Amino acid sequence: MTDIIENVEKDRLRRLVMIQAVRLFTVFIILVTAVLLQSFNSEFLNPDVWIPIYGLIAGAFALNGLYTSYINRLKKIWFANAILFTYDQVLVTFLIYFTGLNQSVFLFLYLVNIILCGLVYKRKGAVTLALFSSIMFSFLLIIGPDMKITNMYFVVGLNNIAFFAVAYLSGSLSEQIDFMGEEIFEKGQEILALRDLNRLIIKNIRTGLITIDLNGKITFSNEASNQILDRDNLLEVAIEEVFPVIQEEISNNTIRSVDSKPIRYELQYVNSERDKRIIEVMVSPLVEGPGISNGFLLIFQDLTEVKRLEFAMRQQEKMAAVGQLAAGIAHEIRNPLASISGSIQMLESSREISDPEDKKLMQIVLKEIDRLNNLISEFLDYVKPDIPPDQTVNISLLLTEVMDMVKVNHQLRSEVKQDLNMSSQSLVLGDKNKLKQAFLNIVINAYQAMEKADDPVIQVSVFDNKEFLVVEIRDNGSGIDEKNMKHIFEPFHTTKPKGTGLGLAMTHKIFESHGAKVYVESEKGKGTIFTIEFEASNDLKDEVALKKQA
Repeated sequence: MTDIIENVEKDRLRRLVMIQAVRLFTVFIILVTAVLLQSFNSEFLNPDVWIPIYGLIAGAFALNGLYTSYINRLKKIWFANAILFTYDQVLVTFLIYFTGLNQSVFLFLYLVNIILCGLVYKRKGAVTLALFSSIMFSFLLIIGPDMKITNMYFVVGLNNIAFFAVAYLSGSLSEQIDFMGEEIFEKGQEILALRDLNRLIIKNIRTGLITIDLNGKITFSNEASNQILDRDNLLEVAIEEVFPVIQEEISNNTIRSVDSKPIRYELQYVNSERDKRIIEVMVSPLVEGPGISNGFLLIFQDLTEVKRLEFAMRQQEKMAAVGQLAAGIAHEIRNPLASISGSIQMLESSREISDPEDKKLMQIVLKEIDRLNNLISEFLDYVKPDIPPDQTVNISLLLTEVMDMVKVNHQLRSEVKQDLNMSSQSLVLGDKNKLKQAFLNIVINAYQAMEKADDPVIQVSVFDNKEFLVVEIRDNGSGIDEKNMKHIFEPFHTTKPKGTGLGLAMTHKIFESHGAKVYVESEKGKGTIFTIEFEASNDLKDEVALKKQA
């Protein structure tokens, strides 16, 4: 509301300046006309005629000059204007008187002044000035030359009708102009508010938004676009540098039609840190008018975390189903194994069997039965419900211990360089021994994957990321192909000749029981990255104490 009032005041001031310019121009025209009349009209040579006229004109210039100088500083500007309009009508009256009522060229100035007054004071002010003009004009008729009564009535009536008609129309016009001005300003304010809201939405929306021209150059990008694509500035960048597939589709006229619906793409994007991201992109023509397209609109979002969660959910469901099925089978296998083992032991102790070769075969059978039993025990440990952890564990210290252990393990390659960055000292709630086992499995696998690497390096980082404690274990080993990545945490899935396929399955189960999320990225021949996210807290000791009391 305050903005509207301020705008109305500014508009009124602009109108006053315009009216003042018209008034000064009119006074100047009056002066020029007076000079011409003095040159061509013998009656005007009389000093009794031209001296009062020039005096009135000089007074008009003086008043208007003062008003113009102080127009921005006058507190009662409406009063000053009223004086000027009154003086102008008096000036016109005397001009008409001295130049002759019947042939005066200044009679129309009454109407000009009434119109200007209507623009300032609306209908009421214009009618008031029209009434004053009528009185002044009637006074002229009374003191002027003799005029027939009939003509006098006609002239008075005709001029009064003109005065009041012009006053009414100019006042109405002024009110309409003010009303339209307020309407235009209000609509302008609404447009500005919508524009600001639009900018605010585009700035704060977490979805990336890019517009490109028909040549594939980016013409606009919001903040989220720069963040998702890890760029400082995308303006004037060719879309081919960001999403080559999109440029190819545009070149093939796949999305040229202005009537075409948005087309969805799921693309891989590698950011400046060489991290692979999965980006969902919706592309649609940027329609400017009927049948006219001046570019394309791209709306996109990072689906990497969503895809990871989907994979984790599928993995969890698969593991649960496999675990339940295999647990039942394991129990069924263990019973016959116990019978077989007992029978073999009885046969071995029997005196009837004296052949050393037979005893050797029995030893092999017993050894393999023990191995199967160990495997079944390991698997049953994997599928049995976990006891909620109640210890506080410093992951940085734990991983330091793990890395020291593999250093002295003579079965692993000693040339592997360890690059450790333990920047976080946050605590997690967990079972120290189980977590050590899980991390040891991952690190040993990394060492084994780097057996043939020229410059083997294992990087271990522990850092805080908002409410998470993140562990990243990166190697430059042989990597995992896409086929094996789909089954990486499944029990009994292994690529090692002597592996049981339970190592990573157990690792995943341990992390899962600690509420951690495990993500794996790998590229054949380049290496593997394990990322584990724990929920971290500085109040874990109090939480553990409360659990023990309960």
